[in-house]
Amino acid sequence: MAVEPDPSHPTGQALCAKGRAAPQLVHHPERLLYPLRRTRPKGDPDPGWERLTWDAALDHVASALKRIADVHGPEAVAFAVTSPSGTAISDAAPWIDRLINAFGSPNNCYGTEVCNWHKDYAARYTFGVGIAAPDFARASCVLYWGHNPSTSWLTHATGAAAARARGARLIVVDPRRAGLAAKADLWLRVRPGADGALALGIAGVMLAEGWFDRDFVRDWSNGPHLVRTDTGRFLTERDLVPEGSAARHVAWDAAAARLVVDDPATGGCRSVPGDGADAEPVETPAPEPALSGTYRVATRDGEVECRPAFALYADLCRRYPPERVEAISWVPAAQIREAARLLWASRPVAYYCWTGVGQTTNATQTDRAISLLWALTGSFDAPGGNVLFPRVPTND
Repeated sequence: MAVEPDPSHPTGQALCAKGRAAPQLVHHPERLLYPLRRTRPKGDPDPGWERLTWDAALDHVASALKRIADVHGPEAVAFAVTSPSGTAISDAAPWIDRLINAFGSPNNCYGTEVCNWHKDYAARYTFGVGIAAPDFARASCVLYWGHNPSTSWLTHATGAAAARARGARLIVVDPRRAGLAAKADLWLRVRPGADGALALGIAGVMLAEGWFDRDFVRDWSNGPHLVRTDTGRFLTERDLVPEGSAARHVAWDAAAARLVVDDPATGGCRSVPGDGADAEPVETPAPEPALSGTYRVATRDGEVECRPAFALYADLCRRYPPERVEAISWVPAAQIREAARLLWASRPVAYYCWTGVGQTTNATQTDRAISLLWALTGSFDAPGGNVLFPRVPTND
């Protein structure tokens, strides 16, 4: 038995070692094919395994679960679910969750790997979604950070190689000159664990040079939202008026020199209730939400100093100039500046980062710093960037 590549499939031209080993999942001589019940105590050299029918096994487990729930309550049972990263449990996971919920237990001992958390969940703190699919066919620049697809994701490797062959630029951040790093226009040999400082340093150059998509930051991020310097929290409509919503954030409209409320329900900005002569909230265009500056705002607690979130991000990046980042990350300052130039000059940018970043002590915040580089280029869900595809409707 064997698994072979399928050249007719969009991603089937290459097959990794895990795929080639797939027949062992079905045909390995030690594969468990039916339920077994131990007949001797644990610790006995001979467990005395006894084969059961599936119906008998299900009845045995169900009666044991019911007995525990009747005596001690369903919360006395903890369900343990293996990791989908190294097993075939993914398809069954939603059904296991339903079983746990129907049984009434709050205890799910679940396992995942740092690679899953990093790429699937850490980016959600920045974008609300995991890393989207790179659009290699239309990318003008590919950034790989701690990701060597030549050994872990062959479709990524072939996609990036094809993009490189038609003229796209390639930036690789990796302590090792492995895989596509040997063919990169720019290889940044970062000190392991210093990736966050490197990302902030590159962003600092982009911001200082004006190399960022101001329209994207203004219209599609919370960069214009004001942050209270007294609490470090976003200024909300409720901070201004009692009837205001704590879910609506506030920005400063530089064109009108007034506060405006960013209303997620309408996707637009509006005036603050009770502001000036407006008795009711009035829709108002806000073509210039400020991304910098300091503003004194009269809140219900008194006058408070506020700054746009983007200004605070820029302040952080300024604390990591290329020369300081070179000392931290071992990447030469000239390469840091060149990386910033390439990311801006070679848009749109498709990127991917994976276990090289995920297996560090500050992985989540590092991932966010890298994610923001991508956002500065305006390549989020854009042709040639990383694209969010709609899911095909399916029933569980």
